[in-house]
Amino acid sequence: MNDGIITVSLGDRSYDIFFGTGVYPLFQEWVTRFFRSTPVFVVTDRTVHSIYGDDLGKWLSGVPHDVLSLPPGEERKRWDAMQEIYSFLARKGAGRDSLIVALGGGVVGDLAGFAAATFLRGIPYVQIPTTLLAQVDSSVGGKTGFNLAEGKNLVGAFHQPRAVFIDPAFLLTLDERNLRAGMAEVVKCAFAGAPSLLESITACAASWKEMSGDSWISVIRGAVAFKASVVERDEREASVRRILNLGHTIGHALEQASGYRRLLHGEAVAMGLAWEAIFSRRHGATPPGLERRLIDLLLEMGFAIDDPSLPVTAIAAAIGMDKKRMVSDIDMPLLTGSGSCALKRIPVSLLREELPSIREELRVIAEERAWGAGKEKTHPPEKETPGEVPAGPDEAAPTISELERRVVLNPRDVDAMIALAEAYGRAGNPSGAWETIKEVLGQDPSSARAQRVAREIEREVKEALPEIGESTSPLLEEVVILEEGVFELRPADRWSGPDEDSGDAGDPGAGVPDIPPETSSAEAGALIRTVTMASIYWDQGRQEESIRIIDEILRRHPNDSRALAWREARLGKRAVGREKRLVSSLTAFLRKMTKEFGYDVPGHH
Repeated sequence: MNDGIITVSLGDRSYDIFFGTGVYPLFQEWVTRFFRSTPVFVVTDRTVHSIYGDDLGKWLSGVPHDVLSLPPGEERKRWDAMQEIYSFLARKGAGRDSLIVALGGGVVGDLAGFAAATFLRGIPYVQIPTTLLAQVDSSVGGKTGFNLAEGKNLVGAFHQPRAVFIDPAFLLTLDERNLRAGMAEVVKCAFAGAPSLLESITACAASWKEMSGDSWISVIRGAVAFKASVVERDEREASVRRILNLGHTIGHALEQASGYRRLLHGEAVAMGLAWEAIFSRRHGATPPGLERRLIDLLLEMGFAIDDPSLPVTAIAAAIGMDKKRMVSDIDMPLLTGSGSCALKRIPVSLLREELPSIREELRVIAEERAWGAGKEKTHPPEKETPGEVPAGPDEAAPTISELERRVVLNPRDVDAMIALAEAYGRAGNPSGAWETIKEVLGQDPSSARAQRVAREIEREVKEALPEIGESTSPLLEEVVILEEGVFELRPADRWSGPDEDSGDAGDPGAGVPDIPPETSSAEAGALIRTVTMASIYWDQGRQEESIRIIDEILRRHPNDSRALAWREARLGKRAVGREKRLVSSLTAFLRKMTKEFGYDVPGHH
């Protein structure tokens, strides 16, 4: 067997994975051998193209090709990017014998792969991954797709590439954070079923950033070989391939709770590995001590094992939204040994219930390690433990862990949520406090106590934002803060119920009366979808969510002047005109067809 090649054996869908520094003469040879007389279509992103655009021209010298360069980032992995790729292929005359080349990280690979799977009902493609995460994970196995606002990778297809070309020289352009994020998937593969790889990365845990080209090839090849062996046994994730989700059940929940902006995928997976290892040990699947070996390895490699700014309530809710969920249970990989794991059906409610105590255990581990690393310290610092809330004069106050457990078990316990927000604030976690109090205000906007706490937290967040690396603007989404210090939902922004009079369309406040007194807090929380909220989402770069909010407002109130003005200002008169022309064309078509069968269609209003 050639040490520079791994073959993924899948019958007529088999393909080779080529490894090497300067592997791209092989790419050139491969293309000219199999696609000499057919056009090649390269999909990349602007960052990658700015670095390797000239090299790409050399690799495809003499081969007819076109290049599409997309804006970079996970936020681009959505439907409008897919439409751009489809239009590119159609304009340039791609056929079923054409070849798509995915040159970039995981986002480019997933988008280009899905385009290849679906354009003209399927055309061939190859992967040239340029990030460590893509090299060890997303470029191998044939998973393709894009995100919806409701979750990651909810639209996709299995479509195996014709070849994969992996060169560690690409890693030289990555910053440390992105390189470390890729190593999380290596750690996952090692613990999931590659004991020799686990030995290798353990040996270089403190110095992995200093690895040379040959060492990188060895590590990448070990991870890819394991994944390829799993894919060969279960191409479409019907059973054993789900062990590759180790760390991803909680990892995906952390990503979703962070809004897919704060954490890189690999960072969330590393945290998920730590959380799930503790859960697995508690339920007897993981031998005692193995979870500490995993956690210590992650910490030694520089990973964080938690993001305290993410409320455990948001993490718990996101677990229930994970696409691997099966009714109320999930098939979750649990560690069973050093380099082995097994699938077990786990109730979602059980996993959610244990999150607060898992977080508390991880906090203690991180503090012990930090204290142990201080050479000049002879005893732990005498200060309030971040996981505790100062006790009152008469009785001990509940700890953060206890409050989190109460809220996870009953997300409508407003008193517990307010107490948790206050506790987060006292523990130096203003972001977690802010997210928690926003949820309270969503359920009970008129709560004077919640308004007071929110104002206090907002001041702390503004002071802390520069320190935690966030935007300098307040984290306002669902809540409007008035100058006089009162939080409220503007009545003009609230939706009326389906049976309420829509009012005069000419009045910006008409047709959207205040929530009636008899409406419950839960119902009021469900109604918080406003023009103001759409504008904030738009400014944050979350355009799809903004448009969906405005579309829903206009569906309920077609003549809402504020929503119409918002839509026209941001999408332009052309978009509105196209919609009207489409409606008119469809109406004319239906009228013509129904008249042929003796029916009539009333005119469009």
